[in-house]
Amino acid sequence: MAESDWQSVLRRAAGLADSDLDVAEVALALSMADHPERDPAPYRRHLAELASAPPAAAPAASWLAERLAGQFDYRGDGQTYDDMRNADMMAVINRRRGLPVALGILYIHVARAQGWSLMGLNFPGHFLLRLAFPEGLAIIDPFNGGRTRTMDELQALLNRIAGRDVALQPEHMAAVPLRHVLMRLQNNIRIRAEQSGDLDRAAEILHRISLFAPREPGVWLDRADLAAKSGNLMAAQEILDDGLAHLEGMAAVQLLEKAREKLTRRLN
Repeated sequence: MAESDWQSVLRRAAGLADSDLDVAEVALALSMADHPERDPAPYRRHLAELASAPPAAAPAASWLAERLAGQFDYRGDGQTYDDMRNADMMAVINRRRGLPVALGILYIHVARAQGWSLMGLNFPGHFLLRLAFPEGLAIIDPFNGGRTRTMDELQALLNRIAGRDVALQPEHMAAVPLRHVLMRLQNNIRIRAEQSGDLDRAAEILHRISLFAPREPGVWLDRADLAAKSGNLMAAQEILDDGLAHLEGMAAVQLLEKAREKLTRRLN
């Protein structure tokens, strides 16, 4: 898979509806951007193997846990959590360890092959999954062996993340688009790169995000802000102009135009 190939996967994803995204294939393409020397075929075969389980009688969180954590030993990396291999899909497959969101992508991949509705949750601080079935919902924790979480456990987890008592809100249980799940995966890498002072790496990650999520105004704002922090105001303005060419809707356009005006004042 040459560099142009992974880029074409991301650009093709940009034109797809969220429901048509092959979330595991996009995650693999993002990984291949960092490993152009590796053959993606074995990883694609593994993804196909994960998804090729005999059909289950009904949506079941326990079935997914047995498939991913039981048969293939996928677990969260609690010992070296900040190791960025945990957000690199090729490394996650090699090691069978990863961040919650990386493991969640594999759970989504397998569930969708069964025809099930499994989505990421808008839960802060810890990526969780929501499996919908006729009888109700199951909340799955991919980091902890696919364990099903109770509402009391979710409340306790939210309090622990917030460092205080915080009421569980309906929005915490809302599903997030698959594109946002992929953005969350990449932002784990980008934020850590920024924190370590590697702005070039952070800029490259944001560029990749803009390839598969070009209609997200925040991506262009983040890219422009990072270029400005690096002292390249002209590049920042060019990024915003590029963003305006991709965006639809007045709110997004007005947001970027305001940022562009701010940059223009700094340039003049």
